[in-house]
Parts: sequence; C-alpha cells; structure tokens
Amino acid sequence: MATPQPSLFANAPFAFADRFLQDHAGQIISEPRTAILELIANSYDAGATKIDIIWPTEKGQKFSVTDDGIGMTKAEFERRWRTLCYDRETEQGNEVVFPKGVRGIKRTAFGRSGKGRHAPFCFADSYEVATVKDGDCIQIRVGLASAGTTPFEITLVAESKKRGHGTEVSAILARHLLAVEELRQLIGSKFIVDPSLCIRVNQQPVELTSLEGLKTTEIGVENHGKVTVHFIDSIEHYRSAKLRGITWWVNQRRVGEPSWDRLDEEGAYLDGRTEHAKKFSFIVMADFLTPGQDVKADWSDFHANQRTNAVRDAVHGYVIKEIQAQLATTRKERKKNAIENSRELMGELPTISKRAIGQFIDEVQEKCPTMSDRDLSRTVQVLANLEKSRTGYDLLAQLAACSPDDLDTWNSLMQQWTASNAEIVLNELDRRLKLIGRMEKLVENPLADELHDLQPLFERGLWIFGPEFESVDFRSNRGLGEVIGKFLGGADYKPDKRRPDFVVLPESSIGAYSADPYDAGGEISGIRKVAILELKKGGFCVTQKEADQGRDYAKEIRKAGRVQAATEIVVYVLGATLEEGLDSADYGENTHIIPMVYQTVLRKAHQRTFNLQKRLLEVQPALASDAEVDAVLRVDVQQELFDGAGSKPHVTPSNGSDAPSSQPLPSEGKP
Repeated sequence: MATPQPSLFANAPFAFADRFLQDHAGQIISEPRTAILELIANSYDAGATKIDIIWPTEKGQKFSVTDDGIGMTKAEFERRWRTLCYDRETEQGNEVVFPKGVRGIKRTAFGRSGKGRHAPFCFADSYEVATVKDGDCIQIRVGLASAGTTPFEITLVAESKKRGHGTEVSAILARHLLAVEELRQLIGSKFIVDPSLCIRVNQQPVELTSLEGLKTTEIGVENHGKVTVHFIDSIEHYRSAKLRGITWWVNQRRVGEPSWDRLDEEGAYLDGRTEHAKKFSFIVMADFLTPGQDVKADWSDFHANQRTNAVRDAVHGYVIKEIQAQLATTRKERKKNAIENSRELMGELPTISKRAIGQFIDEVQEKCPTMSDRDLSRTVQVLANLEKSRTGYDLLAQLAACSPDDLDTWNSLMQQWTASNAEIVLNELDRRLKLIGRMEKLVENPLADELHDLQPLFERGLWIFGPEFESVDFRSNRGLGEVIGKFLGGADYKPDKRRPDFVVLPESSIGAYSADPYDAGGEISGIRKVAILELKKGGFCVTQKEADQGRDYAKEIRKAGRVQAATEIVVYVLGATLEEGLDSADYGENTHIIPMVYQTVLRKAHQRTFNLQKRLLEVQPALASDAEVDAVLRVDVQQELFDGAGSKPHVTPSNGSDAPSSQPLPSEGKP
C-alpha cells in the first residue's frame, strides 16, 4: 500500500483578493447610510443607553461614534474581530446584555454575523476602536491589509486602566460625506422608536418631533381616552425589519418589541419580508394605560383586558388604513407594469374580463405582498388566457339562462342573419353610437379643439345630416378648402400643416366635402354636391353675419370655377345657439345656407340611430371599467371610431385627382 503524500498546499495560508470585503460585507462598506446605521446598531446591541456622534462638515475631519454600552475585553475584541462570519446568537445569544446598573430594559440584538464591524471601512481605509470593560481599556487600530493573506490588519495601540464602560469608533473621514441634517433624519427614523436610547449628533439630541415627514394623529378610544400615533416613513429602509412596525410607549417607556404581529390577520398584509415593512414605523403613546393593571410587570407586553383590547383594535384600524394609503401608489405602478406585460393578450378581452383581472391584481397584491413583479406578471398572463378561453362558454351560459321566448327570438334572428352579417351591422351601430357619445362631450365645451377634435368627428358623421350623406362618395376636398382659405386669408394663406384639408380660424374651423357624379360611360363628370361645415367654438352664438359668410364661401367656390352651375352647395354653420329669428336661406336653386345648433345635430344623430344609445343605457347601465387597466390599454376613442368599421378617410388632393392622400388620420399627431 502506497504511503500518503503530503498535500501540495499543506500549511500554505489562504489569500484574500482586494474585493473580498466588498463581496463579504456588501452595502455595509459601500453604502454610507447603511454603514452609519450599522455603527448605531452595534452600540444598540452593546446595551448602550446613550450614543454620541461627532460628524464632520467636510472630508479630512474626524468622525466618531461613542456609546456607554458594555464594552469589550481584549480577548472578546480579538475573538469577534478576527472571526469572519461571527455567530452572534451562538456566542452571545439574541438578548442584549446591559452594563451593571441598567435595569428594566429588554432588547433583541440586531447583529447575527458580525459584518457590521466592517462599517467604518465605508468612510476610511483605517479606523480606531477604544473600548472599556471591567476596568480595562484597550485602543486598537484596524486597517485594510496590504498583503493578500488577510483582509484587514489589527494593531494594538495601547492598554490602560480606566473606570466605566463603553466603546468609541473613530476615523478620519475620507469618503462618503453625509450632510449632518440628513444623518440626523436617517438615525432618528430608525432608532427613535426606542425611548431607552438617547442619540446626539454634534451635541444636539435627535428628537421625535424633529423628524421630517412625521405624521402625528390622535385617536380616541371610546370610554377610555386618547392615544397619540406617530407615523414615520424612513428615508432609507434597513436590511432587517427590527425596530419597525408598531411600537407601544407608556409613560416614555417601551412595551415589548416593535413588530407587525397581528396585522396580517387583520387585513394589512404587511410583514417583515416586505420592503415597506423595513421603512414604516408607528409609535403609539398610550399614557392612560397603567403598569401592573394594563402592562405586564416585565414590560414585555400588555395584559389582555377590555381596555387594552379596545386600544389595540383602534390603533390597528388606523394603522391598516394608513398602510393601505401609503401602498396605493406603489401597487398601482406594479399593477400597470403587470398589465403592460400582457398588453396584447388583454387588449382582446371584453370590458368585463378586463375589469375582473384588474380587481384580481388589486386583491392579490393585498393578500400576497411578497409576490415578485415577475410572478405577478405571470399570474396576470395565466388569468388573461383563462378569460380568453372562457368567452365561448359565456355564450353557452347566457343562452342557457334565456327564457323560452328569448330562445325563440334568437332562433329567428339566426335564421335570418349570419353571424358575420350581424357583426357588420352591430359594429357599424357601435361605431356610430360611440361617435355620438364623443360629440356630446365636445360640442358644448369652449376649450374643445375644432381642428383636431370636432372636424374629424363630423367628417365621419356626415350621415347625421341626411340619408344622401351615407354615400361613400362624400370626401374631404382640400381644393375647395383652399378656395375658402384664400378668400378668408388672402393670397398669403397657408393651409395648416397638420390637417391641410381643414381651414383653421381663431373661433372656428371649416371643412369642405364633395361627391362626384358619373356619366353614362361610368366616368366622373365634375362635382355633384358640396357640403361645407363651419364649426364654431363651444358657447358661440351664430348670427346673420356668420350665415352671410357661409353664402360667400359658396359664391367664391363658384367664382373659382371649381364646381359646375348645376352643382348643389349646402353650407352648415353650427354653434351653441342661434340669433333670434335666424333661419335657413336659399340662394337660387342650388345654394343653401343652414344655421343649426349642436343640440339639434345630436338629436338628429339619436333619431337616425333609433335612439339606441338612450335605450341601451336604460336597459343596461355602462359597466364600470378599471382605471389602471384603461390607463395601460387605453385606445384613443377617436381613432377607434375611424378604424373600427370601414376604410381610412380619403382626402381628394387639390388638383382634383383621385390619388389617395398621405395625410394622417384625424387623430394622428394629436397631443
């Protein structure tokens, strides 16, 4: 049997790369806010009741953190500093040990792995520790190592005898300078919840009432008294939820540990795993509660009695409402992102399915606050697919719910109509009803933009003015519009670049539409009829002056030779009201000027759609939609009207040819 050979690496020291500490300690030595909180947490775990921080106003000056905690012996310091991933729970336990003479305070330690001792490296490459315990004082310098066999070097500077107890950590600040006020706010938002701890920054105490963003509320507890609740939303979330949650104070003394206990079952759904649980704190001052009767002798909790239960219920109700209000904005953003990731799929669903998915996202965020954004998006995808596959079964379910008479009616309809034909008719009706609804919102609005809002709607709504306008022959005629524009603006008239087939005026816009006749051979022979729509701003009163101007438009078009003598021209001048006595007027056999109020146009529109809009609203109120779903999946209503049933609008070029125009749809380019 061969003799075992010694290992090639026997007795060779381990090597540490330059980035070892960065990987080992992470944000503790890279993020200054985390580092300073770790330094305070070290003093907290040492049983300190007073912590003094000296903080410079510029780099190159000394900073220090001094506490009156239990301190360390030379052996304890060496053991804790030289042991990587020091196990606090095994070595010292979870409960904080206080110096002699400190009684009546209980704390659970922050530290677990000992990484917080590296926090000074965030601000400097070396630091000093002076600590006193049991009459012995040691001064030690800790610095980043130059060699690769150790991550940092420890040098004993001095030993002496000294009364008292406590630890001071100090260094010359070389990087990551925080403003003094920011430091005060940061420390206060985390540690102010413990009244047994007094922290001073540059000799000034950090006080609860000095915290920015502090929200204070008084809550009345019926038959018992009032409690004061302070809500703190920290500017920085700590890596754990310790000292977060609800903290109870009775006569400036803490009862139990801060926590989110009992809130999960009451509807807040916030626990220590969430980011917000590491930022939010509620301090409840209930000074009318009494030690012994309401507070347990060791101050670890309250006795369960009628008074403490009433106080707890009142406070929890307030806290739940405040948390929900704080989380509302965040949850809406997460909801929108989840919908965006399934945008195409959800866009195909009916409104009722979209609404159901929106409500589902709200509920799942409340009940599963730790669900990741990725999982939330996947869940929405699954639900959207289920909703999509369910629509066929919905039809069967609706038919099953019909009465025998309704089934007979459906049977008769299906014998006369194919599904495709019914869809074409219903889509056209739907498009027209939406167009009417859009008009109703805009025509009386003084701020409505005629060019980009009203004219495109009326271009698609010429059918309102009579059956003859149902013809697809009627098209926007840019050439006729330019004649009117030059008549109003002179030789220097320039059409609007965004929609050159409309004439834009300060108080109105004018659109000209024409239909072509055909000779016996099927060829176009001039212009059969011209319709001119002048739309006045909301609130405008149409007078004889505007009617006469409409007559002048017709005269200019004839004078320019753009139409034949037999061409019929009808001019509609639309406004909110008409001058008293103003009526339609005919000039010769082929020119007609018709002043009309918008409400008359809308009544005609309802009449020509059999008043279906009103009847549908009476029979079935509109289904409320989900705001966040609509925000992500929103479709421009006007664009939907134009694209929903039929081709894009055709614009006749000014040269009179039938070549399609490259002009954008009416809603394109709209802000």
